[in-house]
Formats: sequence, structure tokens, C-alpha cells
Amino acid sequence: MATPVVMSALKCLLIPVLCLLTHPNGISHVAAAVAPPTQPHILFIVADDLGWNDVGWHGSEIRTPHLDELAKSGVILDHSYVQPICSPTRSSIMSGKFVSHTGIQSLISATKPCGLPTNITTIAQQLKGLGYDTHAIGKWHQGYCKEEYTPSKRGFDTFYGYYTGAEEYFTHLRSDTVDSKRWTALDFHYDHGDEYTNVMNMNGTYSAHVFANQAINIINQQDVSKPLYLYMPFQSVHGPLQVPPEYPDKYPNIKDKNRKTFAGMVSALDEAVGNVTDAWKKRGLFNNSVIIFTTDNGGLVHAGGNNYPLRGQKFTLWEGGTRGVAFVSGPLLNKTGYVYPGLWHVVDWYPTLVELAGGNSSDLDVDGFPMWSHLSNNITSLRVNFPYLIHNESDTFAIRVNEWKLMIGVKNDTWHPVPPESQLGQVELATSDNFEDGELLPEKKKKQPVTYLFNLAEDPTEHNDLSQSNPEQLATMMKELENMKHPYAPDICSKVAKSEKSNPKNFGNAYSHGWC
Repeated sequence: MATPVVMSALKCLLIPVLCLLTHPNGISHVAAAVAPPTQPHILFIVADDLGWNDVGWHGSEIRTPHLDELAKSGVILDHSYVQPICSPTRSSIMSGKFVSHTGIQSLISATKPCGLPTNITTIAQQLKGLGYDTHAIGKWHQGYCKEEYTPSKRGFDTFYGYYTGAEEYFTHLRSDTVDSKRWTALDFHYDHGDEYTNVMNMNGTYSAHVFANQAINIINQQDVSKPLYLYMPFQSVHGPLQVPPEYPDKYPNIKDKNRKTFAGMVSALDEAVGNVTDAWKKRGLFNNSVIIFTTDNGGLVHAGGNNYPLRGQKFTLWEGGTRGVAFVSGPLLNKTGYVYPGLWHVVDWYPTLVELAGGNSSDLDVDGFPMWSHLSNNITSLRVNFPYLIHNESDTFAIRVNEWKLMIGVKNDTWHPVPPESQLGQVELATSDNFEDGELLPEKKKKQPVTYLFNLAEDPTEHNDLSQSNPEQLATMMKELENMKHPYAPDICSKVAKSEKSNPKNFGNAYSHGWC
């Protein structure tokens, strides 16, 4: 069992002051990194709704020994940024683009006819073109209403998992309502090329176990002379809060029921990752491989997640919703066992992996930077700025430039310590009035939207708003915001109506493409 890497929470939050290098469109440009001599195998793991204070290496009461060992033996990315909800982060992983350039600023609902635009070349398609075998296991959430949106048409040889999200962990069913009509149906699929099969024989088996077993099968069947890209976006630890009882039983000290169940779900995820990486090593893939781990957004407090001491949570643009737990591990790293001090955004994985695979990142239409050499050798990050969110439709904006963070029109949130037993049933989700169908909404409109300005190097937990006391820096950030607003891809899914055509009864009582 790995020894957890325990650090002071505030020490983890310190952010170095970086140099400002801004491209005219608000995005910095970089030189190419150097690719290794052979194509590495790539294991890309995404956790769902895993918070800052939900992993061992941040000092959580939740034990994650397998993840801790990978993190400790690799490079911990404590300044890695994601989107505040599921679909947008996945679109940035797939595309290497900020969501204001993909149009996926909002959740891709199971009943809405939208998805990641098909004119975008995914990372799987790029790697497939470079000779990789490509497989996806877990939660897709990039659209499925037409065949062209499904994973096997976006570069993956096979897909095994859920098209949408929030499925039951044991039955693999989900429910939806359109125009007062409610249904519950299967959302579990095996796609291989043009063959689409509903997975009917896993009822009663926990999804983390099912997905790990499928990954192990693929690993054991892999021709080790061919490079493998295995993308594993787990369902865990998104709601509903479900897990076999032996996992929460490991936490008799946790009295809050939701937190206890959630802790068990994290342990089941950690175990699954350990089983997959053990198979990875036994098959002989590890010695020439890169293992990436990231959450898709911060933890959701009322569902057991926690991001303390960061402010906010999932659905919010505060650091607790967007500063994600992440690391990279594997023997190809030149330097290991350290916390990378530079900024990283989830879009940076796309060009970094392309160059690792022997491709030319300078030809890519992406917002990310190829920075393998920077991670591998602890070289200063090339990323100095990024948009948390540009959403013209709601006048909601948040950007980062070096240590400075500007937010306009965002919903307020607070700090959420892990609740003691005395607070059971009394901890209220601060932004519960701001959710609609799981989507991120702006603050309730006022005559003037609230503006926040923070220096995250000095104030990583966002306690001290400087928007009134530092007007010169505020003006500078407002200019940077104007640069980042262009070009802009309108939000594809937020204005699209739910469609009764999505009703699974039309497709054998299973969620299926063919209705848009």
C-alpha cells in the first residue's frame, strides 16, 4: 500500500508569479516540445466530481493509496484547471480547445439534440492517425443523439460505457423527464465500429468494477508492439451515492452519511485504478508509458465531495469548482516526486500527447500547449493565462492572467469545511438556488453584475476581493478579458429544447442515437 503524500493544504495552494506573454486573441503561443524516440502507451484516467479535499496527497481523511503512489512517483499538478461541470471538461480533453471555442459551455443533456461539433478532430482521432489502438471505457457525455457523435465515430476503436451521466451504479439505468413524461432506461453500451450493442448482462455489478475489468481485458489482449491509448473517464464519484457496503465500512470515523458513502466510492475508484495499473505493468506496457489522472471538476458538497480550503464547488467558477486534482506518472518522466509549480489547463494534454506520440503540434488547431518537457524536467510552464469561462449569452466571465483572477456575473459561494456530526442535516448547499437540470447558471441579474478580483498568489482561497482597492489592475484585467472574448463559439446546448424523440422506448428501452 502506498504511503500518502501529505502536504500542508495552504502550501499546496501557493502559486508562483509567472511572466505575462499574451497572444492577440488572449491565448499565449509556445514552441514545440521534444517527443521521445518511441511512441508511449497512454492511460488517461478521469474521475468525476472528485474534490480537492478528497485525495490522500492533499491530506484528506479519505484514503487513496493507489492514486497516492502514482502521484508520489510522478509529478503532481496542483495548479491544473478544468471546467466546473462534466461535459465542458470532456470537450476540452477531446478537442484541446477552450469551451468558448467549442460551444460546449453547458451540460450535454441526455434529452437535448446536441454534442461536440463533428468538425472538431478529437485527440483519439489524432492518435489513431499516428498508429495507436484507441479504446474508451466509462462516461462519454459528448453527445449521442446521432451516430456521428458517438465515441466509435470520434476516433475510438471501441467504447464500453455510458453515453450520458448520473446512471445508477448497479443497474446502469438513468431517468429523464420531457414535457411531464418520465422514463427510466438502460444507458450501457458496447460500440465497435458500426456495431452498437446494449450491455444487458451487468445488472447488479458495480460500475467501477465493470469498467476496471473491461480495461484489464483490453490491456491483456493488447499487442504490446503497438501503441495503446486507453481513455478511462470513470463514472465515479458522481451521484447517485452508491457503493458496496464494504467500502464505506472502512470509515467508521466519518459520521456524515453522505460523506461516508462518498468516501467509500472514492476507495472503490482508487482500488479500480490500482487493479488497472497492476494489469498495465504485468502486460509490459508500463515501462514505455504515461499515466494521466485528473478530475473533471470540483466536488459537490451536498453529494459528499469537499474542496476545502478552496472556495466553492462543482457548478461554480471559484477555485473549488475549477482547480482540479491531477497528476502525471510513469518512467518516461525525467524528474519525479515533486509538485509542478506552474499553471496547467486540461486543454494542454491534447498537444502534449500528440507530440509524445510523434506528431507535430504546430499543425494543430488547439488552445493547448505541448509541455511534456516542462512537466518532465520541472521547467517553467508556458501557460500564463486562460479563460475559466467566457459565456456571452449570460454575461458571465472569468479569466486568469498570471496570479490574477477576474470574475464578472458569477454566482457567489463560500467555503465548505467537512461537516462534523453535529452539523448533520444542517449544511446547506450555498448555490442550490442556482441549479437547473444540472446546468451552470449565472447569478440572478442585477443592474450591474458583481465583479471580483483576486491575487491568487497571495490569496489562493479567494478571501480578499481587490476589485475596489486596485482599480489599475482591474482595468488591466478588463482589457485582457476583451482579448479573450474573441473568437467566440455560441453555447450550443443551453438554448436547445429537450426532445421527446430521445425517449428510449423508441429504441428498445435503451438510450440510443438516431433521433436528431
